[in-house]
Amino acid sequence: MLSTLSSFTHIINCFEILVQDIRSDLSKTKVKLILKAYSVLFLREIIIDGFLFDYSYHWQSAQGLLIIRWDNAAHYPYLETFPHHKYIGTENNVECSHERNLGDVLHYINNQLNIVL
Repeated sequence: MLSTLSSFTHIINCFEILVQDIRSDLSKTKVKLILKAYSVLFLREIIIDGFLFDYSYHWQSAQGLLIIRWDNAAHYPYLETFPHHKYIGTENNVECSHERNLGDVLHYINNQLNIVL
């Protein structure tokens, strides 16, 4: 994860590791990133035997409003990208997601911040 973050230092103001539990076969991590324009990305990852098993990346405005949340909880089996999905702007607006890891999400946010700024 830290190597991924180091590739995006140009959009990250700072970060705080909230939880980090690393064992031989299991890793649980929660991190808060303060991004350019002061939006915030909360990330949660569970890695089992080197495989990203469970994730959630919650991007919100500085005011706490949801921009996008990506996750792989098995909620929407009708989506083409099941279990990967994203909520855009509201919990009621669910779409397919092709961003499936931290690098994908930061790349997407980087493109959006370049458009906005």
